[in-house]
Amino acid sequence: MTASTVAVTLLWIAVLAQVPSQWHAPTRLAVWGTMLLLAAIGTLDLTAIGARLDAACGLPNMADVAQHVLAIIAATLARYSAVAIFGPPEQRVRWSPVRASAMAACTVAALIGLFAVSPARTRPTNVALYADFPMQYAAHPEVIAYWAILTVYLGTTFVIIARLAWRYGRTAGRSPLGSGLQLLAAGMVAGLAYLGYGSSVVAARALGVQGPFIRTAPGVIQALFGALIVLVAAGGVLPATQRWPLVRQAGFYRSLRRLYPLWEGLCQAVPGIALDPVPAWADRLDPRDLRMRLYRRVIEIRDGYMALSPVDVPGIEETVRAAAGRRALSAADEATVTAATRLELARRAELRREVRALTGVPHPDREFSSGTDLDSEVRLLRVVAAHWTTIRLAAESIERGSRAGQTSSSAPSRTGLN
Repeated sequence: MTASTVAVTLLWIAVLAQVPSQWHAPTRLAVWGTMLLLAAIGTLDLTAIGARLDAACGLPNMADVAQHVLAIIAATLARYSAVAIFGPPEQRVRWSPVRASAMAACTVAALIGLFAVSPARTRPTNVALYADFPMQYAAHPEVIAYWAILTVYLGTTFVIIARLAWRYGRTAGRSPLGSGLQLLAAGMVAGLAYLGYGSSVVAARALGVQGPFIRTAPGVIQALFGALIVLVAAGGVLPATQRWPLVRQAGFYRSLRRLYPLWEGLCQAVPGIALDPVPAWADRLDPRDLRMRLYRRVIEIRDGYMALSPVDVPGIEETVRAAAGRRALSAADEATVTAATRLELARRAELRREVRALTGVPHPDREFSSGTDLDSEVRLLRVVAAHWTTIRLAAESIERGSRAGQTSSSAPSRTGLN
């Protein structure tokens, strides 16, 4: 089984897995339609399937034209979906369904017209040397125009979707939606690489260039096309996996394990928060009531943080950045880690039974923003768990500085002594 076959199979699985949930809203239907068209394009790209379509139609390269037409439609649906979901109001007005449909129809008509007057309509392509007919017949102006129209339309769409998906993927953070959007953005980058490499091959053929660059082009283009399909399929199906029962249960279990060290540390400082303390081995081996246990763990962690008095430390943000080192923090993560470092200092003080007065720091629940539901709470606390080393190092650095300051202030002054 070739890589292309594997990629197409994965995409069809992604399409079929999302069928039951795609009939409730036009945007969701457009997203699913995009995935369906990509699966059809990948299927037509398989040599055996494409050859059968050419034979059935009696036209060489008909499979290539069908792929390009479907790509225009898929790009139009994808751009409509991305703009409708993530685009600003003015962008949604510019890319209305009517305007999008008109542009797609004009583009498809232009491609079909140029193909009809090109030599590719009557001569088959040597698939051993060229992935698409524009690469073999690039010396003809109508074929160059065909490829230019296709590349500009798809390239513009890829850039728009990549920017929106990457921006909102980072905003969504460490979640299935955020990861899916970032994979989608990566797929658009692979699509741009496919168009760029294909354009270089078309240009080389138009100039009469031969050699290894041309001979290796089909393999490189197929690899880029496969990456486009796999990344888009993964990005499309990943947000939906959080609704799959087995995946959701596995997510509950992973979150329980990730949050156990936070919960255990708070139980040591504030023992009363735990209704049913369990050792690590029992927590690891118990597969029952995962969602309820996770819900209780989040509440108990919150109760523990609420019982602490956060410590105001000047320059704590700089200390957190220094502790992070090369692991750069986003603005949102930095705020969360800084608040968690204040609370970690308070937890350590509670363990030492030190009484510390508040110094103007707001209540920890205001500083350490809570989520709106279980999933958002878990995501926030998992950010703390993921950056626990940074939090520990920052807290230790602050405590060392505090002890050094106390030692310095308690040392006898020698000013004025002979």
